[in-house]
Amino acid sequence: MAVRLLLATLLLSAGYVLTEEDSKKPAANAERRDLKQDPKWVKTVHGAIDRGVKWLLSRQEHSGRFPPFEDSRGYYELGMHALATYTIIHGGHPLDSKETLRALRTLRKLYERHVNSMYTYEVGLVLLTLEAKYFAAPLDQHGKRIKRKKKPKISPEDRDMATKLAVWLQTKQQPGGLWRYPHGGQDLSNTQYAALGLWAAQRLGVPVNTGVIERMLDEVMARQQKGGKKVPFILDPKLRREKDTGERRSGTFIHARGWKYMPTEVTTTSDGKRIKRVYPYSGSMTSAGIAALAIGRVTLGKSIDKAQDRRLRRAMWEGLAWLQNNWDLMDNPGQPGNWPFYWLYGLERCARLSGVEFIGHHDWYVEGANRIMADQRANGSWPKRQRMRPPGGQNVRWWSDQVDTCFAVLFLARSTPEIKTPPPTITGG
Repeated sequence: MAVRLLLATLLLSAGYVLTEEDSKKPAANAERRDLKQDPKWVKTVHGAIDRGVKWLLSRQEHSGRFPPFEDSRGYYELGMHALATYTIIHGGHPLDSKETLRALRTLRKLYERHVNSMYTYEVGLVLLTLEAKYFAAPLDQHGKRIKRKKKPKISPEDRDMATKLAVWLQTKQQPGGLWRYPHGGQDLSNTQYAALGLWAAQRLGVPVNTGVIERMLDEVMARQQKGGKKVPFILDPKLRREKDTGERRSGTFIHARGWKYMPTEVTTTSDGKRIKRVYPYSGSMTSAGIAALAIGRVTLGKSIDKAQDRRLRRAMWEGLAWLQNNWDLMDNPGQPGNWPFYWLYGLERCARLSGVEFIGHHDWYVEGANRIMADQRANGSWPKRQRMRPPGGQNVRWWSDQVDTCFAVLFLARSTPEIKTPPPTITGG
C-alpha cells in the first residue's frame, strides 16, 4: 500500500495521474507537452512494466506453467499460459532467461495436451506468443524499441505448430464469416483473436487463405453500426487548434459508428429460464472491430483493390470517431462495469494497428498509461477492482488479477506492432 501511495503521489506531483473527470476531457496538457518525450515519465512507465512482469513471474510454477483461468465458458490452461508468456516477452524479460525458456517449453506441452479441446482465444494467443518469440521488440528504459541483432530464423518445429494452429482457426470460421468459442454462433471478440492469430501465423511464414480473410472483412463491415452521430473528423491534432478549448479539429465531419459483441444472444439460466440479451455498442467491441479490419487489410496486402481499401479505412476511422465521441478510460464506454482492462488493451491494439497517436484530441497512450499506472498495487499487479463506479450498483465483471495485469503491461509496453494506415479522404463539413 505504501509503495502504491508513493507512486500515486509522484505521478500526481508531476501532473501524470488521470482522474475520473480528466478521462472525459480534452488532453490539453498532453498536447502542450508530449510526456512520451519526458525521460522521467518514460522511466515511470518502464518501472510499472518491470513490476508487473516481476509479479507475473512470481506466480510461475516450477514446471514453467502460469496458473490457469476458469470461468463459465471453460478452463483456459493453455490460453492463460500463452497470455502470460506473451506478456513477459513484450514486457522485456530476456528471451534466453530460464523463466522465458521454461514458459516456451511448457507452451508446447500444453498445446499437445489440449490439441483436441482448444478455444479460439487460446489458439490466437499461442500464435501471438510464437510470433513474439521471434519478432517482439520490447521497450527499453528510454522508451526505445530494442532491435534484434539479426533476422530471426524460425525453427521447423515452431513453423509446423503455427501451421497446424492456423489451419485450426481457418476450419473453425463460422459460415457467416466470424468465429466463436468455437461453437454456438459468432462474435466479434473471438473474431478479433482469430484475426490476430492468423496475422501472427502469416508473419511466421504460414500461408493464410485470402477467402477466409475476405469473408471476415465482409461480415465485420456488415455488423458496424448503421448511421451514427456526425462528429468532427479530427485527422491531425496539430492541424488546427481552437483557442479557448484546447481542442484541435480538421473542420470536416464523419459518422461515429461502433460495434457490438453480437446483436443478440439467448442464454439459459441455472433454473432453466431462457433470456434474450441485447448487446450495446461498446469501447471494447468497437476497438475489436477496428482491429479486425486493420489486420484483414494488412493480411490481404497487395491483393486488396483500391475501392475495398477505401471502404475499410473509412470504416476504421468511423470506429475511431465512435471512440472519440464516447471517450472514457475509467470504464468500458457503452458497457459500464464490463471488462475495463480488456477495453484498455483493445484501445492500444486498435490505435497501434491504425497508426494513430491521437484519437480525436486524446493522446490515447499518455492518458491510458496514466490511468493504468495509478491503479497498480505495491506488489506490481493490478487488482480486480479499480476506481470504477458503474451506474445502478451493478456487479463489475472482471477476469482475474493475472489477466488484468497482463492487459495492463501489454498496454504500457505498446505490444501491438504498429501499422501506418493512411486515413481516408473525408470531404464536406
